[in-house]
Amino acid sequence: MLQRPASTLSLRQIIDDYLIDADPHVLTAHDRLERPVIWVHSSEIYEIGPLLSGGELLLTTGLGLAGLDAGTRRHYVRELAERGVVALAFEIGRSFDSVPDEIIREGSARRLPIVELRRVVPFITMCRTSNTAIVSAELADLRLRGELDTTLHDDMASGGGVAKMLEHVSDAAHCPIVLVGTGGALIAAHGVDDDRSAWRAVDGQIASAPIIARGREIARLIAGPGATPIPGERAAMLLDCAAGPLTSALVRGGIGRSAVASRLIEELLASRPIRRADLFARLSGSGAPVSQSTQIVPVVVESPDSRMAESALSRAAATLGGVVFETVDATVYGLVVMPTPTGDHDAVDCVRTAFTDIGAHASRVTVVVGQPCATADAGPGPGLSLSIGDSLRTCAERLGSAVESVQTKSVAGRVFTARALAVDAAASTMSAAARDELIDLIDPLVRHDAASSTHLAHTLEVHLRNGCSATRSAQALHIGRQSLYQRLDRVREVLGFDPTDPEMYASILLAFSALRADGAGTRTPN
Repeated sequence: MLQRPASTLSLRQIIDDYLIDADPHVLTAHDRLERPVIWVHSSEIYEIGPLLSGGELLLTTGLGLAGLDAGTRRHYVRELAERGVVALAFEIGRSFDSVPDEIIREGSARRLPIVELRRVVPFITMCRTSNTAIVSAELADLRLRGELDTTLHDDMASGGGVAKMLEHVSDAAHCPIVLVGTGGALIAAHGVDDDRSAWRAVDGQIASAPIIARGREIARLIAGPGATPIPGERAAMLLDCAAGPLTSALVRGGIGRSAVASRLIEELLASRPIRRADLFARLSGSGAPVSQSTQIVPVVVESPDSRMAESALSRAAATLGGVVFETVDATVYGLVVMPTPTGDHDAVDCVRTAFTDIGAHASRVTVVVGQPCATADAGPGPGLSLSIGDSLRTCAERLGSAVESVQTKSVAGRVFTARALAVDAAASTMSAAARDELIDLIDPLVRHDAASSTHLAHTLEVHLRNGCSATRSAQALHIGRQSLYQRLDRVREVLGFDPTDPEMYASILLAFSALRADGAGTRTPN
């Protein structure tokens, strides 16, 4: 079968415009007149079926059917239908005075339009005019595709962005164009009045094309019905032409990296107010699908090489949704854009788990996951952007505590949440007297470790952070449970009380945060 051109004339157009002089009358399958015709062919050969590729309008005088029985004629029609022929135009007046009944009945049964031509017109005339029009339509499509391709590449070179590209696709197709993320989020649209009309265009779509990056579909480009009907094949052709340039625009410079994303992160860190609609457009233009039911989770990542941090962030976010990020002073600031989680997990847990799951790819990066900002709760003003900026800066401020925790091995793992580090932030703002009082609770352990090269303070903090579970604590410390019990007994002896008592639990954990805030780490014995 030959590949069907992107846009061709319909059978109805051919009949009305190019067979009209032959006085055509449609006898069967009146509901099949909108099928596209790729070529108009004439033949009197009975066994013409195998020589056709499908999509043709076949003209015949029936000369090859004269003298054949009814069953053989039905087989002729059946073979044409099975081959994918669009219609059979049967001229009467030469071989037959009327179209044989068996041909009409078989055409009706096979839903093959049978068109009776009641006036003799040279077939060569009808074939030439019809096929010239078909080829002209194909050439017009090729010119249109070429012009759109050039325009879209100009948009990319000039930094016009996704919005400008969708405008040009919509102008070429004369219909609304909508870009939807794989998670169902509305990324961008042109030719619609609002989000509601954009979704109506999606529901009534006439064609669509996937936006694929690195083997994964990241969005879908959709053409909706326009005021002037456009063939679905032509719309599909234009969407296919636009898919490549749009993919490049969405993921320019790598996933999450684009000039739009870089500028957005910088403005958020600088507390520059951005209206919700503009924020949505800039996130979407950076390749991060966003909608009214999206969670935006700020993340700050640090590693010996910023490229390592960027790679870890991209890998972790790939399982969640879109991500935009920028490296500022060797620290990677990112926004993970994801659907609101269902069940017992919240967005922070999902992002933290995603970083943990990439394993070795995050073995040398330190991550702080901030508080999520829900788009559903945002008003039309700049409130959402200011909240995101605050959360980003909070992550950056607490990154120091996270790095110190990794260096002192006070916790297992390298992925932290800003809410878990809030206690360290609180400890740094308390009065010196309150901080000293808390540090005094664990000071005997700190002095003992400094004098005897033991790790009692570290053991106690790890045990408390693991909920006093002997199994989890021993695993985190890489020691046996019996060794853990021995260390805890020694801790009680040095302190003179049981620091794992529920009444002391909170104070002891806060004491370790106060010790880090004090900048002591270890204390020199008197």
